[in-house]
Amino acid sequence: MLIKSEHALALLNIFEKDKEKLSYIVGTEKEEPPYVELELQNLARMEKPMEYTLTYWGKGLSELLTHMIDKGLISHPREWDPEFRWIGTEILTMIENALQNSNIPGALCEGELEKRGFIREEKIEGKGNIKVINGYAKDLYNIFKNAKPRLVVSRELYNYIQKTPTGPARFSLLPQEERFPQILESMRLIALSVPTHDIYTFTGLGQAVKETCKLLAASLDTVISEDIMYSLIKVMDEGKEALTPEEMEVLGALAYIDGEGEILPAGEALIRAYQIWKEKEFRPVKTFDIDILDAEVLKSINSIWEKREKEAPNLLPTIDEVINIMFLRPIKKYKHLFEYYGRRIYQDVGYQKKEEIRKKFDELKTIEEVFKSYYEKGGKWSEKIKEVIQHSLYTLESFNLIITGEEEAKKIYTVTKYGKKVVEDLKRRSVRGIPSSAVKAITISYREFASSNVDWYEKAKEIHLVGSGEPTEAGRLYADLAYNIERLPHLTRFELKVLHRIPEKGFFVSNVYDEFDEVWHEEIQYALGKLEARGYIDILQNEAIIITETGKLIKKALAGVPESMANPITPLVVRILKALYEVGGLYVKEKKIRVLPKNMKEVLKITGLDPETFDKELIIARKANLIGKTSVNEAGLLVLQSIGLL
Repeated sequence: MLIKSEHALALLNIFEKDKEKLSYIVGTEKEEPPYVELELQNLARMEKPMEYTLTYWGKGLSELLTHMIDKGLISHPREWDPEFRWIGTEILTMIENALQNSNIPGALCEGELEKRGFIREEKIEGKGNIKVINGYAKDLYNIFKNAKPRLVVSRELYNYIQKTPTGPARFSLLPQEERFPQILESMRLIALSVPTHDIYTFTGLGQAVKETCKLLAASLDTVISEDIMYSLIKVMDEGKEALTPEEMEVLGALAYIDGEGEILPAGEALIRAYQIWKEKEFRPVKTFDIDILDAEVLKSINSIWEKREKEAPNLLPTIDEVINIMFLRPIKKYKHLFEYYGRRIYQDVGYQKKEEIRKKFDELKTIEEVFKSYYEKGGKWSEKIKEVIQHSLYTLESFNLIITGEEEAKKIYTVTKYGKKVVEDLKRRSVRGIPSSAVKAITISYREFASSNVDWYEKAKEIHLVGSGEPTEAGRLYADLAYNIERLPHLTRFELKVLHRIPEKGFFVSNVYDEFDEVWHEEIQYALGKLEARGYIDILQNEAIIITETGKLIKKALAGVPESMANPITPLVVRILKALYEVGGLYVKEKKIRVLPKNMKEVLKITGLDPETFDKELIIARKANLIGKTSVNEAGLLVLQSIGLL
């Protein structure tokens, strides 16, 4: 939806005539474009050429605007700057974000909403007077959600869509030819970023239409329309016999069907567009996150397997072998990991030693020596090294990039098909972290109307996920991974601390920072990325944080877990829970799954773990109160529920 001054004035013109039960007649063709765009938005209806009336939703929006003008919340449209966007996809996104967050838009967006008359003050217990969206904003959102837009693509618009990058990209890169950008936004084919439309992207519907345009034959003046889509659906449901000769001719000329009535690739693409347009089948926003250490560990495991296949058949990809690669070799080879290793030591010995640790990295030859220098006194340096690597191994398994197995009674790691794709990217484009926000810069576009924030977009560009106005090959890879990997729950000690401090609603990223000392800001950023990529939270465009249903279950399951546990829940613990579920019986009243002690060998076999690892993970599960001696407790059932098993 897009309402600038010209659209608002057009609405009010029709509204005045509507009161007299008359149509509004446009004076000249030059004045007509905003009326056409109102029709595309399902706010106006063309009764005859150059003659318009309001739809139900157009009348509602006209009344809303009139009331706001009368109350002094917004000036009359004739006083607006011609480029002032009273309503646009960025404004609707701000309102939607606020609705998801107890009506609170947050500091990033409240100023822009206030300019448009959509803010009021409310006293909230514990927060004082804060700005929330008003009833007009909610009414506007209701109109938007119910006014289904038209979908009409002319041959001229087809040419424009063909040459326009999909995004995310800077709005300045969007070709400003004729009124095509306004037409695309009117039909919800593109969306702009909050708070000031700096970034544009094709929406989920827009991408489906663009894909259709790549495949069709543009032989007619109109290449996509509702009538064309309905004809194509008839072919799919009833066969070509259901079509009139004229419909057969149109679909054939546009390469949607062949002479036998079989649906061609362009037709398949248009059916996908129809499903999004008609049924509003939008994909949920998912993302993916690995930091630079995770990337190095994954690459190291893969290199061990390559060496094993080529020259050392007895070599086992164990944690000790990974450590041998990561810690015993010259530090200069892993200089890019300095910040990560440094942060892990800061957390243990204190941030006041930051400069001292930096100096140590310059003086010593191997990373192992750095850990020895800080942990030798307690004899824990080897343990700390393993803990650092184990965190990454858990993370990689939680994102389905590796799988833990057993060989020669030892725990080994195998790279999955998804992990191999990531390794290939790391080899081709350099080892780097892939943060959640960068991947979300791409996947956010799959929604009905949403665009990447500037910060997300810049991060995606920096790590080569976006380039030339579209996702790169790497960007498409990580966006696909976000939807195709099978996640398993995992939380580190610090991630659990962060999750514990986030309420269900009314919280922003800045509020999380306020909960911790300033020195922890970098850790918080990493933790929030992991929590979002695992599906526990959503970080909205206005920087509000919403706990998902999965997050609520995990948070409840781990409510009583001591924050001192290094990994309160791990993918291997989840494998054990799943095996207990498979072998045992569910006792609904007791809220437990019970397994006979004699059947624990079967549980071990199903997990695929070596006995030592199985026993260690059982200890973690019991400390977290997920299981008893041989039973799954209520907290464990919540974890199973979070992955859809119950």
